[in-house]
Amino acid sequence: MNSPVVILGSGLCGLSAAYHLNDKSDYLILERNSRGGGLARTETYGGFSFDHSIHILYSRDPYATDLICDRLLPGNTRKQTRLSYCYSHGVYTEYPYQMNQYGLPPAVIVENILGLIEAQGAGQSNAAHFEAWIYQTYGRGMAENFLIPYNRRQWAWDLQQMSYDWIADRVPLPDLADVLLGALEPPTKKFGLNQEFWYPEEGGIEALARAFLRHVPVERLWLNSTVAAIDGVRHQILLVDGRRVSYDRLISTLPLPALVELLGEGVPAAIRQCAAELKCNAVHTVNIGVEENMLAPTGRMHWVYFSSEETIFHRISFPSHFSPWMAPTGCSSIQAEISESVYRPRIRAELVHRTLEDLKRVGVLKDDARPKVAEVVTLDPAYIIYDLRHGENTETIKEHLQSLSIVTKGRFGEWEYLNMDHTILGGKAAADASLS
Repeated sequence: MNSPVVILGSGLCGLSAAYHLNDKSDYLILERNSRGGGLARTETYGGFSFDHSIHILYSRDPYATDLICDRLLPGNTRKQTRLSYCYSHGVYTEYPYQMNQYGLPPAVIVENILGLIEAQGAGQSNAAHFEAWIYQTYGRGMAENFLIPYNRRQWAWDLQQMSYDWIADRVPLPDLADVLLGALEPPTKKFGLNQEFWYPEEGGIEALARAFLRHVPVERLWLNSTVAAIDGVRHQILLVDGRRVSYDRLISTLPLPALVELLGEGVPAAIRQCAAELKCNAVHTVNIGVEENMLAPTGRMHWVYFSSEETIFHRISFPSHFSPWMAPTGCSSIQAEISESVYRPRIRAELVHRTLEDLKRVGVLKDDARPKVAEVVTLDPAYIIYDLRHGENTETIKEHLQSLSIVTKGRFGEWEYLNMDHTILGGKAAADASLS
């Protein structure tokens, strides 16, 4: 088989590349699984549907917005105002924590604000690592009362071994006036990029992947096709079933370390070492379906962040609040996320029991709640870890791949913390690069 462009992986990035190659170039997608979509996947158990971890859609980019809402999901998106919260010191406060402290114990609020004033008075300098950046930006109170314990739980990593290159616009930076208002009165203003978001009316997040797949001719998508090796010099791919595919340009959305491994002994030792140093964690998602009357009256929520070790999970979301389609009539669903790494090992057999007990402890489920559905899905890799050599290692690898006419894109292909719109735009960029 010969193809001008071969795409490895049919997640959103690979599907976007294919979409943008249509009518411009022949291409072939190789996908090891039995269906496309990658992590943009929705599973159904007993009538309850769950995405592979929380997925929402939002974008500042006009092209991405038009593509997702008007061309791919016309009439199938719900625009919603974010209802997200932070749980600490036994209370729920609106997200983001640093801007909405109303309701916290007065002593905590005082400590947080005094710490912020002290930090802002000290001025900014180049922080040595992520933990130092948190202290420098938010002050000791906010750092120790929420931000550092939460981030340790989400990343499951030593924050002193992480950079903060990933932050960009993700975390609202504190303005003292906003912080004071958010401590003195209930929230009146939303902060952050995702204060409004979209979600499919039907089909879960996989509706987006299926919308892309409708534009991919069947003969151009090879499912159940696992790559065994890649000859980067000869531009050939060997599949585990013995088939060979030749290409002119290769677009890879595979995890960057896996791609380097597939390239084999022809890769210089220095590049292999860079790949070996790349870090990630795993995330277990515990998917719970219950009768609606089993939810405690906490008010409507989309998702909640938990900083305290009193819960096994660091975040929960409510898929049935994103769209009623996600749960049977009269029922609700909860998805709990639990990170794991060499720093925070987990025992899978305990995840469901601990999650149910902790949901009751923090007042999400009633004490007598019994789940109709309880399933665990593990994502590995999940979060990319921005260790202190992340930027140097990824750039070195990408430069080598470029010399082999390989474009690597997507969250795992670029080994970056990318939102879904960035992943889709990365697929477009890969398609454009393959045509140049």
